[in-house]
Amino acid sequence: MPLPGPVEREFLHRRAIEVVGYRRRDQLWDIEARLIDSKANAYANPWRGEVLPGEPVHDMSLRLTVDTSFKIRALDVASDKNPYPTCSEAASAFAPLVGLTIGSGWKKKVKERVAQTAGCTHLAELIGSVGSVMFQTILPVLQQEGAFHKHPRPGLIDSCYAYRRGSEVVKHLWPNLPVE
Repeated sequence: MPLPGPVEREFLHRRAIEVVGYRRRDQLWDIEARLIDSKANAYANPWRGEVLPGEPVHDMSLRLTVDTSFKIRALDVASDKNPYPTCSEAASAFAPLVGLTIGSGWKKKVKERVAQTAGCTHLAELIGSVGSVMFQTILPVLQQEGAFHKHPRPGLIDSCYAYRRGSEVVKHLWPNLPVE
């Protein structure tokens, strides 16, 4: 069902986020995410000069390489457009996430390891969104290959309405899972 019609309004800001999942030949997985912020009107930026309508204020990307257990094996970050020159220096603050496993509490783990003043709010927001796309990328392949039905993945049970313990979906996928 679509949203109800809005009242008359003026467009000012757009944030576009794209997250894409890939299966690699080496049995690892890449999840790439990109965030682009733009304005509807030109504005003066003291460091960049005039930023034109539709020109990115932020254009940031990241790639997480994970294994089938959802452990981060590598993380690459790029910050191509920023409102301030120092913003791109924050990319290195995300290195402590390598070695972590994405699952329950993922966004909290990101906050704990990437201090607000050391990292970038926009990149932290972007990296927080890769978890669900990672699951959407990997789980169907594991399901098709039969590995998904043996055991539910950690953090999947009780992660949403459909995967709540005792739901019809969980009973169908894992009939031997205790209801508790």
